[in-house]
Amino acid sequence: MRKLPVSPWKLAAFAREARHLAESPGRIIMLGADAEALASVRRSLASGASEAAAGNLMETVTGEGAGLPAKMNGSAGIVIFVAAHEELSSGGLGERLGKVRRAGVPAVVVLTQAPGVEVSFPAAGVAPRRVVGMAPGGVVAEDVLAEAVVDAMGDAVVPLAARLPVLRNEACRQLIRKTARQNAVVGALFFLPGSDMPVMTLNEAKMVLKIAAAHNESIGAERLLELLGLAGTGFGLRAAARQVLDFMPGPGWVIKSGIAYGGTRTLGEAAQAYFNGAVRITPSRLAPVIDRVKRLKGNV
Repeated sequence: MRKLPVSPWKLAAFAREARHLAESPGRIIMLGADAEALASVRRSLASGASEAAAGNLMETVTGEGAGLPAKMNGSAGIVIFVAAHEELSSGGLGERLGKVRRAGVPAVVVLTQAPGVEVSFPAAGVAPRRVVGMAPGGVVAEDVLAEAVVDAMGDAVVPLAARLPVLRNEACRQLIRKTARQNAVVGALFFLPGSDMPVMTLNEAKMVLKIAAAHNESIGAERLLELLGLAGTGFGLRAAARQVLDFMPGPGWVIKSGIAYGGTRTLGEAAQAYFNGAVRITPSRLAPVIDRVKRLKGNV
């Protein structure tokens, strides 16, 4: 019987890396002249978080032309500019965003009113999805703001998501989609049967561990066993997919790519449900899965 493509020792090493990542949170710096608008953004980001966590992770800098604090340069985190709609035409906002980009820090813009048109700052690397407009009453939609922050930070958002629940679901959603796309490419490019297994399983293991870190969960021996069960499930799905290819019309690489994408996404969503507490993976639940994987591996 073949072993799983990723050893328990390698998974344990990834678990330590994920834990280290979760223990090294960045900061959120909010800059703007409107104190009430800054407070509204802070409330949206702090929703569901402890006051201690919010206080440690977020800082507001109020004033006209407020700039990037020196301590933010080169550190993990994000800058959120809270600006009035009139600042779009002045050019000053674009210049400030450019300075932040040159400092290597991602940025999001929150406008104190919905712009009504698509707004972006391409020279500063701020795409339209990173520009958020406030709703009437000065309210910032939590899900829209979370999507912008996660899009700007990428995987670096994981430690923040561990402490700010409003970022968690979006961080996991984007992580799952990114990993699924990566595995779709792997499935399309690897032609030798089984040659894609180590790469895909490696990607999936990292994904699940980052999802755990985003939930501020530590991975010990028991959780590592459960992770091995999840990896085994993915292994079994791909083994079954190779058998299915013999009976399905059409280009094999297209089918492999689609199965890789769907399988990875399903695995990620199952992991997210698990760490959310909606699903508990126990040895009794894993037993039928592991038996099925063993049978599949014996037939491949």
